[in-house]
Amino acid sequence: MITPRFPVLFLLTASYLLIFSACDKAFFAADSAEEAVVTEDCPSLTSHLFEMSAAQKDRNTLLLQYFTPAEIADLKTNTCLTKEPVESGEGATERASGLKGRFWTPGAVIRVRFLNGSAALQQKVFACAEEWENYADVHFSKVTSGNSDVRILFGEEGHWSYIGTDNSSIDACEETMNLELTDQTSGTEVRRVALHEFGHVLGMRHEHQQPLASIPWNTSAVYTYYAQQDWTRTEVDQQVLNKNTAESSQYTNFDAASIMEYPVSASLTTNGYSIGWNTQLSATDKSFIGLMYSTRRVRVRHAAAGYGSNISFYVAGIYHTLKPGESLSVPVLSTANTLAIWEQPTGTWVWDDAYSPVYGKNYKIVRVGSTNDLTLAVE
Repeated sequence: MITPRFPVLFLLTASYLLIFSACDKAFFAADSAEEAVVTEDCPSLTSHLFEMSAAQKDRNTLLLQYFTPAEIADLKTNTCLTKEPVESGEGATERASGLKGRFWTPGAVIRVRFLNGSAALQQKVFACAEEWENYADVHFSKVTSGNSDVRILFGEEGHWSYIGTDNSSIDACEETMNLELTDQTSGTEVRRVALHEFGHVLGMRHEHQQPLASIPWNTSAVYTYYAQQDWTRTEVDQQVLNKNTAESSQYTNFDAASIMEYPVSASLTTNGYSIGWNTQLSATDKSFIGLMYSTRRVRVRHAAAGYGSNISFYVAGIYHTLKPGESLSVPVLSTANTLAIWEQPTGTWVWDDAYSPVYGKNYKIVRVGSTNDLTLAVE
């Protein structure tokens, strides 16, 4: 991690700071003109590539007066932004965090288009995307023209991606993922970054923001660290400190080994807790994505009359939460399922794991009388 140097940074005007805002949209060229994409279907892309690349290089040249290349790289590689489509209305609030509703249909073909970069670098990244296919029932298809779901730019803006099916709502002439990788980037780093970003493509969010994460953040140190890359406190809250709500998420127990977890420096926690660099898919990553893209499912509905609270339940290692009246299709094992409901049969809230749902059936969670005692029934 980098030691803060705020007196130096404050000498820079806002226009010359590294820009990582989740709202920014910019295009960057490859190192050579031959590697840039020239496309008739998106003519605006070509002109932006060279213009914005030059501006980004100017900013980085100025930063080199105050930071070493290693320090600048550390700022960028420690983080990845997840981006939200610009939305209006009630849907924007509901979709602010979490995984629910962002997964593609099992068996989906996800078309991936590279906007620049050498053929060798493209292939390295695409091979990492294909590694997810070993566990999720999806297929990534590399395309060079026409419609695409994921558009990757090798630019100087750090690493970021949209999440899951949100990619489909982005303008067809805009990138949906940025990778600050080059032909000189090590194979280990390419793999770590690409696996992480394609985890986002499949609907996964950062592990440190899931509801069961309990990282003892030193918030003042976290704000100080990320301020060095021009993040506001709001952006730090959104990308690091805030947890996803249970009702918007589908999640396992916290997995510190997940490819979706940031490295956490001991200097950013209150008790020296740390997490190293995760460079491969964890066992939980593999099982979770396999289940979320499985066609073996049951439907569960919140049908507890007069029970105005959300209901949480757990099956096949994944937690789900239903709002009143909501129903959700959830993955299960082919046999021997155990479903547990968070309820209060007496004075204590407990997980009641007395239920064994059968693949292919529909269920509802109902109330026993007027109490907080809940039970699972066939729909």
